[in-house]
Amino acid sequence: MDEQIICAELRKFLKSSILAEGVEIEKDTLFKDVGIDSYSVIETVLFIERKFGVALPDEALTPENLKSIESLANCTMKCAND
Repeated sequence: MDEQIICAELRKFLKSSILAEGVEIEKDTLFKDVGIDSYSVIETVLFIERKFGVALPDEALTPENLKSIESLANCTMKCAND
């Protein structure tokens, strides 16, 4: 599993399923800055679990891990390697 692939897939998912048309997001864009709310974050976590087969345990679902594509990809990599 590669962090760049996770970031790319998360970005694609967010652009197609969560964000309003025309809203741009990069790997370090804070979710709150583009209007991604807690419900959308949970949808994104479920996407990760289905797409990559990695369960993110409750203790990993911290604000620090759920603030951007990059932080979520790092969390996914860590959980996959534990």
